[in-house]
Amino acid sequence: MKNKKAINLLGCGWLGYPLALDLISHGFIIKGSTTSPEKIPMLKASGIDPILVQFDQSHPDPDLTELLDADILIVSVPPGRRTAEGPENYKRMGEILTAQIPKSNISKLIFISSTSVYSDGNSVLTESSEISPETVSGKVIAEIEKSLLSLPIQVIVLRLAGLFGPGRSPGRFFAGKINIPNGFAPVNMIHQEEVIALINALIDSDTAKGIYIGSTPSHPTKEEFYKLAARLDMLAEPDFISEKLNWKIVESERVEKELGFSYKFPNLMDRLIQS
Repeated sequence: MKNKKAINLLGCGWLGYPLALDLISHGFIIKGSTTSPEKIPMLKASGIDPILVQFDQSHPDPDLTELLDADILIVSVPPGRRTAEGPENYKRMGEILTAQIPKSNISKLIFISSTSVYSDGNSVLTESSEISPETVSGKVIAEIEKSLLSLPIQVIVLRLAGLFGPGRSPGRFFAGKINIPNGFAPVNMIHQEEVIALINALIDSDTAKGIYIGSTPSHPTKEEFYKLAARLDMLAEPDFISEKLNWKIVESERVEKELGFSYKFPNLMDRLIQS
């Protein structure tokens, strides 16, 4: 790592919290946000300087002064698909960040996005491919990407494939289910550990800018991947229909070519076994 810098994290959830711990271990000074007052003692005990930040309708004008007082800001917030107001709150977050970052000390922004901005168009997709989000959350993410990329600072958008790792086992996704469609479609996945290593590489880079993809280079079928995942968790194997309907393969070309990044487990099945 380079000289010690201040890095602030918007979102200390499933990805943001272990990322913060990893960055602290490398000597970075970390402030991390949470929407839950109950999490503040835990963040403090972990060495993270906690900031309470909320973007819901009851907090129309959140004070981001402390959050934006750093060299680098990493936004690791899911788009809130579980609640009806989630996408609207997420959109509000993007609008507030776009308005306030230019007036702040932030010189580098890493926005954790999703490959859900791509449609299942039966093709291989890279960072230069056109996006065509099909879901509400995907459309909101695409909108925020566009607004943040217009900021006059070093902006990095990291589109991540499906996430798995500690506390998020893919073996449970389809365990015991039958007649699951599209069994021969390729999967696009990435482990939490690989994501954290990839974010570290982006932090280190002075030239990284624009859109990057994080997706394990191998793409087994849904049937292969989820049956193995269920077996490893000692769960009932799912049953898939032997067909290949709509699909996509998402490739992370730029991180390997430009950053020299190498996946610890380029074979997704090996990664699954080692999880």
